Amino acid sequence: MILRNSLLKLKSYIIPAVVISTAGMLVSCGQEDVNTVSIWKNLNRTDSTGLESIATRIDTVTFRTDSLFDIRIFGVSDDRFFGLTADDIIVVLSHDGRVLDSHDIHGRGPGEFTNLTSIIYDQYNDEILIYDTWNKIIRLDADGNFKDEVKNGETALVGDIAPLGKNLYAATGISNSEREHCITVLDRDFNPAHRMMPLMNDAQCSKRGIIAFEGIDVFNSKVLYKPFGEYTYYEITDSSFTPYLRVDCGKHEMPAEMHVAVTGNKPIKKYFQIQYEAICGRYYLVQFLYVDNNLWYHDVYDTETGKRMLHTTYTEEEFDNGVDAGFIFRFGGHEYRIIPQFEKDNVLYWSRFNDDGSTTLFRIQL
Repeated sequence: MILRNSLLKLKSYIIPAVVISTAGMLVSCGQEDVNTVSIWKNLNRTDSTGLESIATRIDTVTFRTDSLFDIRIFGVSDDRFFGLTADDIIVVLSHDGRVLDSHDIHGRGPGEFTNLTSIIYDQYNDEILIYDTWNKIIRLDADGNFKDEVKNGETALVGDIAPLGKNLYAATGISNSEREHCITVLDRDFNPAHRMMPLMNDAQCSKRGIIAFEGIDVFNSKVLYKPFGEYTYYEITDSSFTPYLRVDCGKHEMPAEMHVAVTGNKPIKKYFQIQYEAICGRYYLVQFLYVDNNLWYHDVYDTETGKRMLHTTYTEEEFDNGVDAGFIFRFGGHEYRIIPQFEKDNVLYWSRFNDDGSTTLFRIQL
């Protein structure tokens, strides 16, 4: 099973296994004061409150193009949106929705990719960064034009990557490669400057031949990493890692070793299975399945107070009736179910492909 969180930005996933995170062994860097949200309490209390109830502003932009369909945003600069279509064409757009450039770079040549793991906008270098799985890292300029690419022993083992600053990157690895660390800091040429943060459990370095990629995110302009099999986000800098947010699943937290257990079709009823989570401003958003009652939950928490702000369910009946899974979002007289595709600071981005071939981008400021 491969689970993708948001637009081609992979969270922790494994092939094949149960996908969920848990609190396990923690490093001794102090977590007493870290903010915590508890998602296991009062599961039977649901509401129909939508994201609009906590939004401070909602804006829309319409992308009208002749042949570029279903554009989803992966980056934002001061004057541009950076998006990817349903068939992986890179699109550069103005903030009023005009297409400035588009590039189809599928292939095996220089500047081309065959297996897109992640694509991000690097604000420090004003570049688009593409990771072609187990292969190379490609850099494009802000217009989407090819600049350079690097293919070496490190790029072949990257799980995910995020910019830390000017010409400096943080990268995770692949679980079945031998390693004693979680994070590698890379220089401009994607060579290791140094490595840090120890492995926390056996699920991060599987001995069962199961491949696990660990994700790394940029939330609130911070590089955040949640180790596979754990439930604490850490803020990563070029030389340190600090607990940022703790997610508490109580009795529903899965033991770390179960992450690499091949379970076949047998459901594991007592644990949560998280498929989407994000931190946007002061809010933590999470989508999780509780197999025991066969319900999806879509919750939003205030990370400063720990208070649950939204708590909605998605039922098997709704699935049978063709209702989308996601957070309730009401706007312009319509009710949508959405999973945000990109987050920057306190703004969620979600796009909707329309019948006339246009794409409407919603900017939901929290």
